Amino acid sequence: MIVARNVFQAKYGRGGELVALLKELAQLAPEMNKHLKWTLTDLSGPFFTVVTEGEFASLEEWQRLTATIYAHPDFRAWFARMQELVDHGRREFYNVEG
Repeated sequence: MIVARNVFQAKYGRGGELVALLKELAQLAPEMNKHLKWTLTDLSGPFFTVVTEGEFASLEEWQRLTATIYAHPDFRAWFARMQELVDHGRREFYNVEG
């Protein structure tokens, strides 16, 4: 089991918009959304940080589901809207040990 964490630094004042947009992605990709555990926003640290975390059986499963999302006909338009909201981000993978 792995956890995939996406950490986004939204542009100043746009964190709420990013959270709303991520909820839209859940509608585009319900097969990925069922793996999403939560969406988190900052309580401390850099302002307007948005984090998503999901659990997957393996890295291969995450890759397969990600490829499905990228191939969705509406993904390109959705991603263009996301680019307007995000300054930078990173992805982290963790093994679940317990």
